[in-house]
Amino acid sequence: MADIPYSEIGITQETREAMYPDNYSDKLGKVYHNLIDEIVRPAHIDSNVPDHSILLDELAIMYEANMTIANEQTRFNASVLRAAINVIRAL
Repeated sequence: MADIPYSEIGITQETREAMYPDNYSDKLGKVYHNLIDEIVRPAHIDSNVPDHSILLDELAIMYEANMTIANEQTRFNASVLRAAINVIRAL
């Protein structure tokens, strides 16, 4: 008789998990992760980086047009356009 193992009284872990899927720690963990997801982490970040090629082309055309006119104001406009082109390229 000593060789027969004594069976554990009660329900098995598998039954316990089926009957009680979430304990207090699991629920607290879900609330905590939900809080982190909604508040701390940024919203969905789009993986597509915007393409500014059309805007840069238009600004380059305007820059060239302002550089061809021999006027102080248009040369100033051209320098502002060049600065805008540089800023957009840096983005």
